[in-house]
Amino acid sequence: MEKSSFNCNQTLDTIPNEKLARLSELPSLPTLFLDALQQINDDRYTSVLAEKIGNDPSLVARILRIANSSFYGRSREIGTVQEAILLLGLSRVRDILIAVCFSKLLPMPKTTFDYTQFWHHSMAVGECTRQLAHYSGINQDLAFTAGLLHDIGRLIIAVFFHNEINDLLNAGKPLSVGEEQQRLGFNHMQIGGKAALHWKFPQAIQEAIEQHETPPAPDAEKSLTVLVYAANLLIQLAEKTTEEMSDVPESLRPALDILAIPNDKSVLSVNNARQFADQIVAIL
Repeated sequence: MEKSSFNCNQTLDTIPNEKLARLSELPSLPTLFLDALQQINDDRYTSVLAEKIGNDPSLVARILRIANSSFYGRSREIGTVQEAILLLGLSRVRDILIAVCFSKLLPMPKTTFDYTQFWHHSMAVGECTRQLAHYSGINQDLAFTAGLLHDIGRLIIAVFFHNEINDLLNAGKPLSVGEEQQRLGFNHMQIGGKAALHWKFPQAIQEAIEQHETPPAPDAEKSLTVLVYAANLLIQLAEKTTEEMSDVPESLRPALDILAIPNDKSVLSVNNARQFADQIVAIL
């Protein structure tokens, strides 16, 4: 895992204490979710992970539906988790497991928050980050997880602070960082970083969550944080149209240059990621 000198706590003390106290209500992470995170850099426990997944029939069913989706284009049906690992690879099954666990992580209160759009965006950014990581040399499993979880702060706001934002959502206004800051005294990046710290996510993921909308400095080095920033912005831009992306905006070139990713690979990653999200969200 990459090293970083970034201090994930450096902006978190700006969150009002009474708001931070709400994080004590966060549920414990599912054991399988923690196991998958811990095994991102260690494939020795494949059989153990497969056995644990097999103990949850509903989880097995979801994983197999995703593994058999047309996104993966398998010539024959995958019937067991072990077979999915054999055909797709442990890293892809682990990605699917993390995605499924994430989709069930927090309760869904009755609000006007668009959960379907949230899951679609999260899945698209996760897959885009993973594909960009392939070209930049960053760990793809770590990249998928960081991209998938980058907006966890928005979900926490929707679940724990929905009374403060419902009038904005009812009015059809987008919940911008500025609106979050004005209404809540913090934004989704800050509360997401604090939640990641609470759940003891790997530091690189904590950092990527808290910095995913912060443009990198001109002299920044290649990192997971820059990767998630680029993937998130690429997907945001692509979401403004139903058409496939055909070129990368000039505003993204500095970040992609840091990552050494050419335009054509970026475009391919975005379009593949949106297709992935379309299928996964329909199954979840």
